Amino acid sequence: MSIGESLPYRSPISKLLRFFCSSRDKWKARCKEAKRENKSLKYRLAVMTENRNRWKAEARSLRKSTPDGTEQAAEQPSKNRAGHPSCGRRGRPARPVVARAC
Repeated sequence: MSIGESLPYRSPISKLLRFFCSSRDKWKARCKEAKRENKSLKYRLAVMTENRNRWKAEARSLRKSTPDGTEQAAEQPSKNRAGHPSCGRRGRPARPVVARAC
């Protein structure tokens, strides 16, 4: 571009230069952050997949080791029952069911 040609911009070149440089730097920072987050998510996914596969294999081996899987399930108390068979969902005794005549 020669000096005699007019530029399509009306702003001074020094201002445009600063604006374009800062715009480029912001774009690069966003791109780096996105790449960093993508890498982090890929790593987390790999770890979670590995853990899931390990737990699946462990559950399968436990099922195969016992003749029927009901023995182990009966030994463990339910979390929402507060350890008592007559308790309701919130750990309080369940209300008795009253049959009404029509």
